[in-house]
Amino acid sequence: MQHNGQCDRLPPFIMSSVPKSGTHLLHQILNGMPNVSNDIGNADKKFFVDHPVQHVDTFKDHFYRLAQLQPNEFGLGHMFYSEQYAYMLRRLHLKHVFIYRDPRDVLVSLSYFIPDHWGEHPLYDDFKRRTTNQRDRILKLIHGVPGIWPDFTAWNRPFYQWKADPNTLSITFEDLMRSSASRRETIMSIVHYLWDGLKPPVPYEEMVNLMEASIDPQHSNTFRKGEIGSWRQELDGSLVQDFKRVAGDLLIESGYERDYDW
Repeated sequence: MQHNGQCDRLPPFIMSSVPKSGTHLLHQILNGMPNVSNDIGNADKKFFVDHPVQHVDTFKDHFYRLAQLQPNEFGLGHMFYSEQYAYMLRRLHLKHVFIYRDPRDVLVSLSYFIPDHWGEHPLYDDFKRRTTNQRDRILKLIHGVPGIWPDFTAWNRPFYQWKADPNTLSITFEDLMRSSASRRETIMSIVHYLWDGLKPPVPYEEMVNLMEASIDPQHSNTFRKGEIGSWRQELDGSLVQDFKRVAGDLLIESGYERDYDW
């Protein structure tokens, strides 16, 4: 697909993720598109909704800031799904790229990330000073801490619900990490989704090359291992049973298991 003459500008869009599901990886990939960018340090371009009761002022603030996004810009966030938020994106004609990951790997990543990087998290002081045993941290994230933090499914399910939104392009962290072929296929699906009906600055294949080349784990202070299935080294038999009891349904809903026999 060759293109001559002037290209189109890409309409603004938003990317979001389940926390610890490849946010920075996808951010780097999207920034690899020619002339397209999101300044991760710009608070006006960040959108966070992680409370089940979404206050009307939050929607007003997000609607205003999302409407300010310019062509060739995108917003970044972690947003609980709601019909109201999905409607807001449709009303603003914003495409939405959503990335998610195996909830078991999300759990393990969170258990390391909170004490090392997430100073604002309600469990940060506990994990930093009292619950220093990794297994105990995982248990608290599975079951929650009454009055402080909900159980694993209660907090994570509203993020994963974007997966069922027909106007959202959902991709997985695993598809970006499994192999070079899988990564390129997934990036190509993003290009087709975002540039559909538009004249891009370079042919699609070249754009995928540029996006793939923009991946740089050394420039992400939240990147730890980025492995697929690392939960197997962290969750013993007892923790697996605890996870099944609390989050087994979430694992099936998100497509990572067919049943409880794993």
